[in-house]
Amino acid sequence: MNKVYLIGRIAHDFELKFFDNDKRCYIQFPLAINNYNKFTGEKVTDFIDIVAFDKKAEIINEYLSKGSQISIEGHIQIGSYMDKQQQKRYSTKIILESFQFMDKKNTV
Repeated sequence: MNKVYLIGRIAHDFELKFFDNDKRCYIQFPLAINNYNKFTGEKVTDFIDIVAFDKKAEIINEYLSKGSQISIEGHIQIGSYMDKQQQKRYSTKIILESFQFMDKKNTV
């Protein structure tokens, strides 16, 4: 089973992007998750890349922005690519399956 549940805040502005001859769209944004280091007791923030497609992306683009709090359910996707120095790099993203607005001002 590959399921992830997260609550956090959108850390950066995002842009709705189109592909497949403008038939489909997506957004990608980092989700800031507050956490605590068990050993030092210090607050740390993790940034998790989230990708949403099609109608979900359109709704998020319309109603949310940097700083908005969101609860997401999704799955982990690991990919690889070649960087400019021809080194293989790996990326981990969460593909959003469902979400819920956490800020009271945002309603659909």
